[in-house]
Amino acid sequence: MSPQEPRAGGVVVAETPWLARMTDKARLDAEGTIKTFDLKFPCPMDQQCLGRIGLDAKTFQLLAVKHSSDDTLIPALREAGAKLG
Repeated sequence: MSPQEPRAGGVVVAETPWLARMTDKARLDAEGTIKTFDLKFPCPMDQQCLGRIGLDAKTFQLLAVKHSSDDTLIPALREAGAKLG
């Protein structure tokens, strides 16, 4: 099964721009398939988003992989101290 392209940067989740795309990229990176889309995690935009929400890339990626849907990821991010929306 081929990997699915990350959501667009303009998709807003939990009132947080870029979070959806960064989540998809973190998962692709963990799977080892991010190069399929000529992308990098964390890129400068990801770093900026991570700074806004107050998490480091490793913690974010671990949570993104552990929680396969936005419905479970968002509460887990908040529990980890992320400042969303």
